[in-house]
Amino acid sequence: MASSPKIKLKLFIDTDAEKVIFAEAGKDFVDFLIYLVSLPVATVFSLLKEKTMVGSFGHICESIENLSQDYLQPDQNKNSLLNPKAPIYASGISLMLADHNLVNSKLYYCRHHWHVADVPNLRCPTCKIEMTREFTYVSPSAANTEGGFVNGLITYIVMDNLEFMPVSADNFVTSLNKLNVKDVSELEETVVDLGVEEAPKVYVCGPYYCSYAAYVKGSSCPGCKGFTNTAITDVVSCVAQSKKDIDGVGFVKSLVTFMVMDNLDVEPILSNTSFITLLKKFSVKDLGEVEERDVEFGPNEVLKLVKASLECKTVLTSVFLGNKGPEILKEKDEDRT
Repeated sequence: MASSPKIKLKLFIDTDAEKVIFAEAGKDFVDFLIYLVSLPVATVFSLLKEKTMVGSFGHICESIENLSQDYLQPDQNKNSLLNPKAPIYASGISLMLADHNLVNSKLYYCRHHWHVADVPNLRCPTCKIEMTREFTYVSPSAANTEGGFVNGLITYIVMDNLEFMPVSADNFVTSLNKLNVKDVSELEETVVDLGVEEAPKVYVCGPYYCSYAAYVKGSSCPGCKGFTNTAITDVVSCVAQSKKDIDGVGFVKSLVTFMVMDNLDVEPILSNTSFITLLKKFSVKDLGEVEERDVEFGPNEVLKLVKASLECKTVLTSVFLGNKGPEILKEKDEDRT
């Protein structure tokens, strides 16, 4: 399997409590966090069932797996319920899940009515005929959209419980006070690698003979050279994950660095000034124990983060320190000697 991409995070660790206070993050990581909001629970189950699963949700999915298709409505597909796909327009988010095919790349439509679905053989709600004809997706021009949710020119703070906010002087102070951080000398700065929305409208160019569709109104049709201005009904919209590079796509802009708190609260950093520099600017003393450390965020960390975000409010601490927190801090002490 090809190596997965990595995302860099800067962690700020309370060396005394052995806990991540927050993290400074860019567009790539914040896009990933926002995408978790639309992550289907069935996808979470499929990712974690071989590891561990929280609560009793896994039993529901197992029941669906064991349920005969005979017990489902004719217009329901068990496979689509258990293996939801991401809409094509969301295929630019880097989640480093190379072992999972989670991106939907096809649309199916009724030959008689303007209805479309991302699952084949569903019945048209008007004529009840199975929708089997494929649309060819027309992607938006990269020059017209950066993609994603948040601005890439901003850096964010992500708390341990995954709460995030833009980086600012007020948010710095508020976050430290909220976490009852009194002595900043106990903070260590470490750099690490981090290796449901409503159904969108689908647009076609109009002629029945032209089988091109887009999620962006006004896209140029490569077939008839017209424009996709006619909205049609999306009968089924499944949301999941993707694994492509995030340069120029995704939810937040790539030129911005973000601060990610231990609870995954995120804030954009408004300049290239580091957190340490900002603390000094506000006359914060005792910075000797605040250090930076690089970590990696890859497929294993993704699964740990998803699981931790469902279980606790100290997500970054759980993912990157875990039971090895004392060893990590000891290694840092040895590096200084």
